[in-house]
Amino acid sequence: MRTATMTFKNLTGTHYEVGQALGQWTLSRPDLLQRAILPPNAYPADKLRAIEELLDRHCADVNEEIQGFADALKITPDQAMYYAATYVERGCSAMAALPSRTANGHALMARNYDFTDEIEELCFAYTDIDGAFRHVGSLLNLFGRCDGMNEHGLAVCITSNGIPVGNFEGGRKAGVTGFMFWAVVRSILEQCATVDEAVAWAMDAPIGFNINLMLADGEGRIGLLQCMDGHKGFRVLEENGPESRASQADHLAVTNHVVLDDVKPFETELLDNSVKRLDAIERLFTEHPTVAVDDLKKLLSTPYPDGLCCHYYPVFFGTLRSMVFDTTARSIEMTCGSPRANAWRRFGVEPLDEQDFSINLPCEDANEEFFRIL
Repeated sequence: MRTATMTFKNLTGTHYEVGQALGQWTLSRPDLLQRAILPPNAYPADKLRAIEELLDRHCADVNEEIQGFADALKITPDQAMYYAATYVERGCSAMAALPSRTANGHALMARNYDFTDEIEELCFAYTDIDGAFRHVGSLLNLFGRCDGMNEHGLAVCITSNGIPVGNFEGGRKAGVTGFMFWAVVRSILEQCATVDEAVAWAMDAPIGFNINLMLADGEGRIGLLQCMDGHKGFRVLEENGPESRASQADHLAVTNHVVLDDVKPFETELLDNSVKRLDAIERLFTEHPTVAVDDLKKLLSTPYPDGLCCHYYPVFFGTLRSMVFDTTARSIEMTCGSPRANAWRRFGVEPLDEQDFSINLPCEDANEEFFRIL
């Protein structure tokens, strides 16, 4: 067993003021400071101009936020690691169910986020920035978001498609130029109110990460968008909608491989653990005519391969949080750290009780079969 520090923060004001607040927080955390900035002149000027233009077009005012961050740290904006990391991992599992399939009659979405605590902020924040939708969600690379829910009840989370795309050793080279997922998730939370709006934004934006984007909204719709080397496809379900009636589909599920027919031809690898985790999700829906919040929590907490919880933190596949989103109630139930070693907490889209606290991360060894490519 090892422990890590989890943080709850409130980020309010203008984008520039929030950037300054993030800078001050980073100065108080030497571990974050080391990961958050680059040496002077390390990022090429032409690439910086390109990513700034893309962010201005699709991710409104993030450049202003980074300017505030840079001013607080007395560095130049090009030294923010966010630029280098975003312009172009993780495991994770996600699912969503229509209100007709759930015990409480609400649209529900659930996810496990699997990675390592060693290079994560482990910060869950409430964000209320002038001109953007209020939301709660998990910070990634300070200015990005990994998951969350906004004031309209739109919930967003992601998983990776196959070998993660990234500018790191062992990462898959991006098939197209575009954003990493943390820019996508934050922009949707701040700019979109419904699943349809989120899908439209993602279909238009350049996305370099091979992403599985799971969505649910306050009107009871659920959606899944998949992107592989720039090829995109999506599926949206709603009560009594044409697709739901034709296919009798009432839920969506994804782990780390392609499940949509439009994108399947572009898949290049299939991970054994991804198939087994998706099978576990589908078993839940097969065995339960109606799915309750507690059923989702049990699946998220049950050890792999019968469930979705993994403790392989040293090899970047440990459950850092489990989440159940209720888009009708505008609430999130979440564990900070493994659901087998930490309590569930409930959040709304409202200011948090700011604090730092320890979370438990039981460490286990993964066998070679876990990472087998089929």
